[in-house]
Amino acid sequence: MVATFSVVVPLYNKGPHIERALSSVLGQTLAPVEIIVVDDGSSDGGYEWVKAQSNGLIRHEQRGAPGPGGYAARNRAIDMAHGDWIAFLDADDEWRVDHLAALAAALGKAKEPDRVVTLFSGYEDIYPGDRHEIDPFTRHFAGRAVEMDFRALLQHWVALNASPIWTSATACRRVALLEAGLFPEGRCRRGGDKDTWLRVAHLGQAVYTGAITANYYRDAVNMTTKKGYANTVPCIVQTVDQIMAGEPPRIAGLLRQLKNREIFNYAMVSARTEGLKPHSWADFDGDTDPFRFFMLRALSNRVGSAVARGVHKSRALLRGR
Repeated sequence: MVATFSVVVPLYNKGPHIERALSSVLGQTLAPVEIIVVDDGSSDGGYEWVKAQSNGLIRHEQRGAPGPGGYAARNRAIDMAHGDWIAFLDADDEWRVDHLAALAAALGKAKEPDRVVTLFSGYEDIYPGDRHEIDPFTRHFAGRAVEMDFRALLQHWVALNASPIWTSATACRRVALLEAGLFPEGRCRRGGDKDTWLRVAHLGQAVYTGAITANYYRDAVNMTTKKGYANTVPCIVQTVDQIMAGEPPRIAGLLRQLKNREIFNYAMVSARTEGLKPHSWADFDGDTDPFRFFMLRALSNRVGSAVARGVHKSRALLRGR
């Protein structure tokens, strides 16, 4: 059975980029069954541009107020979708012409395609000055296609200290998204994508295409990743605890490591910006990682926090030279 893709694009004040994003979808060698743009009340003319393009393929809807992370917009679009698979593209990113074809081909080659719930490809980070950098997962596997069960995905996530799955290079089976509970609107302001991928991956197999088919533009306007939410607990922590309760020791151990890494990564951002508060890493498991535990303790006092902020400022000055 041929995979059918509905493309979901959340939009909020990305007017300078939305034409590039939608043009990359319209140029796919494997056409989607629909493109659904849900806007969160943009005020820069981006939504008006989308409405002017509306046709039998492009559908659109506008919500009343901005939703952090675009989670509510994506959930609404998933509810509207007709395709078996939901392919995600943020309004400031871009696909290469073979993106959907690569995802479909990877599904067709899977040993048990009915068990596959997530498909994802590699991508390139594109920085100001046209500097390109290949994502960590692609560098690690050197372009080889990989099929992963939940345990294998966790192993890669922990080893690379980053989620292998990036939103604008990912498609999920619609029924799996619904079963997993969709995106965590109302539960967190940042980190909800990784939280969603973890819940979906827990339901079946993930397949990596081995190809780079998406571009992540790091100089886009109104980027969520540039908005600070210091001293917050990653929402994935709650999800990890829920999943871990029903897993055997070998998977529970990987989940514990994953939780520690996510807490630690958030804590480092807090330490560099406004100072680290103990409540933000209270769920860190010191027995699993005593070295990082003592680092967190040190950074939570006044002296350690001041040192971390000073180092961050010095590095910023050096980068600005």
